[in-house]
Amino acid sequence: MAPRPRQAGRAILRDDQDRVLLIHFLLPNMRFWATPGGGVEPGEKLLEAAIREVREELGIEVALGGPVHRAVGVFEFEGELIENTDHFFIGRWSGTPRLIGASQSESAALTEARWWTLEEVEAAKDPIFPRDLAELLRRL
Repeated sequence: MAPRPRQAGRAILRDDQDRVLLIHFLLPNMRFWATPGGGVEPGEKLLEAAIREVREELGIEVALGGPVHRAVGVFEFEGELIENTDHFFIGRWSGTPRLIGASQSESAALTEARWWTLEEVEAAKDPIFPRDLAELLRRL
């Protein structure tokens, strides 16, 4: 069976020290760090999805520009194969990250949010998505 296509809007948030904000995800079959963001809802534009997801996950309003990058990956979620296309937008914010989670299941999966330096991204032990984030940060 072919994977179900999914479009997502994600935010690359950088602070005044040029660190990037990443969220730790702990799922039944994997753990990883990723930029804030998530799936596009019906009738929603990619940029709108990224802004909404940042608001839902972190409780903040941030202006975003772009898109500046795109990444495609296939993964299994709740027994279903998904071909996910992430569209990345960029913004600036320098607060202290707090996860508020949009739902109980998201709150369980999103365990931590913190700022990362480029060097920390390059040396990370857990996977980081997008996989080419360090290269992307250098380019931006």
